[in-house]
Amino acid sequence: MLAVSPNTYRQNVKDAIVSALRARNDVTGCWEGGSAATGRVDEFSDIDLMVVAPLDSADAIFADIEAAISNIDEIVHRWHVDPPPFQDSAQRFYFVAGAPRFFAVDCVIVTDSGAAQFLERERHGEPQIQFDRTGKIAALPLDRNALKARRARRLAQLRGAVPVFLMLVEKELARGHPLEAFGFHQVLLRALIELLGMRHRPDRFDFAWRYVETELPENAQRLIERYAFVADAGALRQLSSELGEELMRQLETS
Repeated sequence: MLAVSPNTYRQNVKDAIVSALRARNDVTGCWEGGSAATGRVDEFSDIDLMVVAPLDSADAIFADIEAAISNIDEIVHRWHVDPPPFQDSAQRFYFVAGAPRFFAVDCVIVTDSGAAQFLERERHGEPQIQFDRTGKIAALPLDRNALKARRARRLAQLRGAVPVFLMLVEKELARGHPLEAFGFHQVLLRALIELLGMRHRPDRFDFAWRYVETELPENAQRLIERYAFVADAGALRQLSSELGEELMRQLETS
């Protein structure tokens, strides 16, 4: 049971980490992203900290972060994200023993040149700056031309990939392998979410399942639901066929 409120606990952990980062000369800045940057903080929110520093200091910085957390509470789980999902970055997650339910600390170390990818306002919100020694941390306007080109490349990939994965679902069902077929069905479901994202949230089309229930319209959510909840192997055959037809319609009008 928490001795303090969830909000106070969260603030105490964040303050401890930021204090440790301030003490390092190789860390030039730190901001909070995630739900804090997008105005979505609730009782289940993590701490999402972005730390600007050279990557050759990453291990030492993470060691200081872990020591700071441990001064508040015991770390019970660590995830060293390897390879990191973003260019010029390193990332680790932590679970803490006495934390509120679902609480985690997500820390990303990013180089000065790599920070811009996390600062686009339309995609990541307003950075909550903890400290900034260089004055460079600020929300940036979205590079719409670059994003438009990425959407076009992804659409071309989907036009090529969808018919292949549709065939693979049917093949594995014909072989009597419904679990393998379901795996390919999930790939197609992700494609549907991306296509709906291109139409309804083009700035964040590639956020996959994230925020589908707050950013996509009701009819798009119901469409995803229709194909997401599969009762059994028999239902999969019919749903995958219908999903294939829906995907082809989406591709024709994209």
